[in-house]
Amino acid sequence: MDDALLPSVIAAGIAVATVLFVAAVWMLGRSLAASYQEKVLDTTSLKLSDMFIFMDPRLLTKLSIIATVLVPVLLLVLSRNPLLAVAGAMACLVGPGLVHKRLRARRRRMLIRQLPDTLDSLVGALRSGMSLQQGLALLAEQLPKPSSQEFSLLVRKLRMGVGMDEAVDELESRIGSREYTMFATSMRIAREVGGNLTESLERLADTMRRKLAMEDKIDALTAQGKLQGIIVGCLPLFLMAALNGMEPEAMAPLFTTWIGYGVLLLIFVLECVGFVLIRKIVAIDV
Repeated sequence: MDDALLPSVIAAGIAVATVLFVAAVWMLGRSLAASYQEKVLDTTSLKLSDMFIFMDPRLLTKLSIIATVLVPVLLLVLSRNPLLAVAGAMACLVGPGLVHKRLRARRRRMLIRQLPDTLDSLVGALRSGMSLQQGLALLAEQLPKPSSQEFSLLVRKLRMGVGMDEAVDELESRIGSREYTMFATSMRIAREVGGNLTESLERLADTMRRKLAMEDKIDALTAQGKLQGIIVGCLPLFLMAALNGMEPEAMAPLFTTWIGYGVLLLIFVLECVGFVLIRKIVAIDV
């Protein structure tokens, strides 16, 4: 081959290889994005609707993509640390699921704490001469959120012809707590076997109040252990910051070399393991 044509052939080969590589990366990225939207974002949007938080999946997708692109770029420009940028990208990817889990746990806790007062209100409505469906409708109107949302959905299903047992079972499955399981069981037994529903609900409300009081007492007794776990977990980070301020040259390899990035990753993993273990130790189920 003519030596004059050799550089042109090499340049053309490199150009073709670059185009193929970019096309492969683009197709892989689109495939991963579609899979992420289907398995994470759409599922998160559906789960948010279960909590009466309605968000367009397309808007959620746009926000997630913008955050996943902008946050790592900003972290890389400001800190010049690729490990921190990768951590920011991972946080944006898993963020929707974590936010949903946090919101769901908070809403579930509120529903459980409102249930004793809800049962007392239902008992009062039944003793005043209302039917069960009328009492549930009164709860849907007068209860605070989120209990009013759940009972309003329950009443709408009853008005559409859904059976009481099926509607109550759906309420139990949506919330997924033992307290609502006991409530559904009491309703089912009263309808199938008979008995005084008001007395059963009144005893159930009293039992739940005792249980909540015990849980509050346990939370107060284990608060010191939780605080100790937070302090012990933050001590290595404070020590790292202090040493970096006192001896920045000695600490520089930790933030500028791949060995330092590995050490930071190991510290992060051990911190997470320690946090989970401490949470498991102080978590007492009643």
